[in-house]
Amino acid sequence: MSKNKVFHCVLLIFLFAALLSPVSAFAEDGDGSGEGNGQGLGINKDIALTLVSSSVTDGQTDVAVNETIELDFNKNICNITVLADNKKCFHLTDTSGGAVAIKLIFPDDQVQHDYKKQVFIIPQEDLDSNTLYKVAVDSTLRAKNGTTIDNAHTFTFTTGTSRTDQENKILKKLDDNIVTYETAYGETADSIPVDKSGLDDVSEEQGPDTGSIARIAAIALILVIIVFTVIFAVLRRRKE
Repeated sequence: MSKNKVFHCVLLIFLFAALLSPVSAFAEDGDGSGEGNGQGLGINKDIALTLVSSSVTDGQTDVAVNETIELDFNKNICNITVLADNKKCFHLTDTSGGAVAIKLIFPDDQVQHDYKKQVFIIPQEDLDSNTLYKVAVDSTLRAKNGTTIDNAHTFTFTTGTSRTDQENKILKKLDDNIVTYETAYGETADSIPVDKSGLDDVSEEQGPDTGSIARIAAIALILVIIVFTVIFAVLRRRKE
């Protein structure tokens, strides 16, 4: 094969890689949460949002009266684009169905990217001893990529008589990188205020558009290849 053909084969390979670079960038950014392309349209966009686990299980008894309830989902439910609506989707009620005052804590997904799928429910005051309570997650809960939860989730638990001094390990690690909503007794989650104290400015924004960055990088690479090709052609003609 002539040097000219070899060069053109290499050039085609570089061009093909450049065109694929946005796709690869999107895929690398994904982690099974369906948000891999920076625009909320990841490779798992068709997988429904679901509740994966809870630190307090359905029917559990002897739960501490000041228990922190950690809910783990399979997608990002903490992004600022969905947070205003998602804060309305979590409820703690007593046996009469009355709303119990809670703190809802969401990790700041721009700063603590690894914990974008968790939410924490903490009673504002100690719960009553030996009492049945219900946690409810509405079917309107939405992930960053637009998918909604597969169905409403509810579970009940019964308190014991003691308090716990064990701090949730994730919350301890998050420190101030959280967004907190608080309700009062009998108040619904529709109008709970938000406390963003301690957050960096980045949490107020959408964060970088990784899709745009990937496209710019691909275009830059293509331009470099074109320039290289022109220079090579000019040098070759001079030699001839």
